[in-house]
Amino acid sequence: MTRTRQERIRLGVIFILVILFFAAAVARLIHLQVYEHDRYSSIVEKQSSGRVSIPAERGLIYDRNGRLVAKNVIGSSLYAYPSDDAQLRAAGAFLDKYLHLTPGEAITKYKLDVDRFRWIKRRLNDAEAKQLEKMTVPGLYLRYESQREYPFGTVGKQILGFTDIDNIGQSGFELYYDSLLTGKNGFADIRRDGLNKTYRIKEEALVKPLAGNSLVLTVDWRMQDIVEEELRKAVDTFGAQRGMAVFVDCNTGDIVSIAHYDPSDEDREKPTKLRALNDQFEPGSVFKVFTAAGVFDAGIVDFNRRMDCENGAWRLKGHTLHDDKKHGMLTFREIIELSSNIGIAKWAIEVDGDDMFKVYKRFGFGKRLRCGLPGEASGRLVPPGKWSDYNIAAAAMGHSIAVTPLQLASAMAAVANGGDLLRPHVILGHVDAEGRVRRDIDRPVINRVVQNASLDSLKAFLRGVVERGTAKVVNSEVVSIAGKTGTAQLPDTVNKVYFQNKFVATFAGFFPAENPTIAGAVILIDPQPIHYGGLTSGPAFRRIAERYALVNAGLLSFPEKSFDEKDRPTDSTTTAPNLVGASQEFAQELAEERGVALRTTAAEGTVVWQYPPPGRMVYKGDEMLVAVSQPGDSVMRMPDMTGLGLRKASAFLNFAHVRYAVKGTGRVVSQSIKPGDSLANDSTCLVECEQPL
Repeated sequence: MTRTRQERIRLGVIFILVILFFAAAVARLIHLQVYEHDRYSSIVEKQSSGRVSIPAERGLIYDRNGRLVAKNVIGSSLYAYPSDDAQLRAAGAFLDKYLHLTPGEAITKYKLDVDRFRWIKRRLNDAEAKQLEKMTVPGLYLRYESQREYPFGTVGKQILGFTDIDNIGQSGFELYYDSLLTGKNGFADIRRDGLNKTYRIKEEALVKPLAGNSLVLTVDWRMQDIVEEELRKAVDTFGAQRGMAVFVDCNTGDIVSIAHYDPSDEDREKPTKLRALNDQFEPGSVFKVFTAAGVFDAGIVDFNRRMDCENGAWRLKGHTLHDDKKHGMLTFREIIELSSNIGIAKWAIEVDGDDMFKVYKRFGFGKRLRCGLPGEASGRLVPPGKWSDYNIAAAAMGHSIAVTPLQLASAMAAVANGGDLLRPHVILGHVDAEGRVRRDIDRPVINRVVQNASLDSLKAFLRGVVERGTAKVVNSEVVSIAGKTGTAQLPDTVNKVYFQNKFVATFAGFFPAENPTIAGAVILIDPQPIHYGGLTSGPAFRRIAERYALVNAGLLSFPEKSFDEKDRPTDSTTTAPNLVGASQEFAQELAEERGVALRTTAAEGTVVWQYPPPGRMVYKGDEMLVAVSQPGDSVMRMPDMTGLGLRKASAFLNFAHVRYAVKGTGRVVSQSIKPGDSLANDSTCLVECEQPL
């Protein structure tokens, strides 16, 4: 087809125009990308990005058994970051309406400005966050941030303390170890979408944040819960102003529990003081334990010698010492068991004031023990300018001396472990990059408390205090307890005298008495009307020891056998075989070879746990309890515990991580979780027991 001359001219013109258009476009692109690149890149960067800090995730805190006691949760917060005046006005107008402010108030209140980061509202609830996500206001954004949460509520909060809204420690462990827990913040560019109207932003890390260290405490949160509950009950029951308690591991110095209860505390979610560290008091007669240790160390104790206790009143250098009861001639053991002020004073005078003072110092009194928590007091232990018989006597029975609950528990632990004063500490270790716990400290011995004597006799005396002396109500059928009572008058600091009707009631001791594991002290300030330590603090100590022993079967002291069975001849004994790792069938054969029976959680599978443990002495004909893992079934099953002793039953429940409550004593007669049922980590079992007829 031939085109006319006019058509060819038109096509030529169109072609030239197209060429010119594309040439202009290419020229413009070259101009923008080459000559104007820096200018327009800056405009785009300003409108679509900004730099903000990325907070590091705070380290987690675990208890000694791996329970997470301080964790982080993710929540939404609203902030402003307007990139120009238009966004500034839009954000301000929206906030005025949303927050019910007067027009223009939001910009002033929150100090909003172009290219300035400003928090508007932190830790939004879920409803607020969802509502704001649906809206699009230029210059306002939602951001996810980490928030601290304590899964056990107020339990242990006096130890942990709390953080502020920026996750900075404000008290307790969170404050003291803030630099370790905090980590190192990173930095990020924020990127908006093309419309510049979205709350969802992408933070591109320029410097990645480094998470804080996760730490493991020595505290057992089960024990902490028990101590706080029993302390609260004791304060309420005996009308005390407040109560304090500390329990430590005798052999490592680990602080297992430390708490106070003061009804006047206003905010239990944000505690600022731990009285078991901060408060100091006159110990009274419980201090005789350490005086007795000094007498033993001096090598002057004659167990057959009787000291005249003056029938309850002894005139000494213008002062009169009194005993609570009238005593005549008492042996050294009877002086401790019956808590004679006069008797212990006479023994201390024979030793000498300077030597006794050195012993008290070796027990850690008068100085901070540096346990790793803030606010620890040093107590008061100041020697007089010149020792007189009365000064020696007063110190011997715990007068003119001030101690802290932590010092008292640590000193009692030194007696229990045979003479090593261990530095109490609250950090067990840290969690490494592979998730394993690394212990940071091993048995930190401060010094030996005695140099020339064994403390075995003193420990036996303290058991006698509970069995025959001033603390008979502390005696327990569940766990054997040894310790000492103390009842001291509260000082009137205004008039510089002692109150005649206000007292400090104390019991300090350890358990099990025959193989000490836990030492501690319970102190009640001004209990009324009963003020004796043996009748107030002592029962609280006993209940704590019993409840803790029930969740730690190795501490239990009540017999597994009925009385007629205990008299069987020793040639009917054997040792428990090691069954762990064996098949159920092979385990049965091993048990039969030793003459013992098996009670299993399943008919077939592999043995993963046994009680009694391998090597322990058992009677032939006894029944061993074993947990069996079945092929293809990762769930642990509940055995039939009927007829089992409580020690054996509680040992299995602890192994299976089952919470349980015990009603009665003796052997199991019923269980709330049926035999064969699967056990979840949150299972709770009620175990009812009765004494055999």
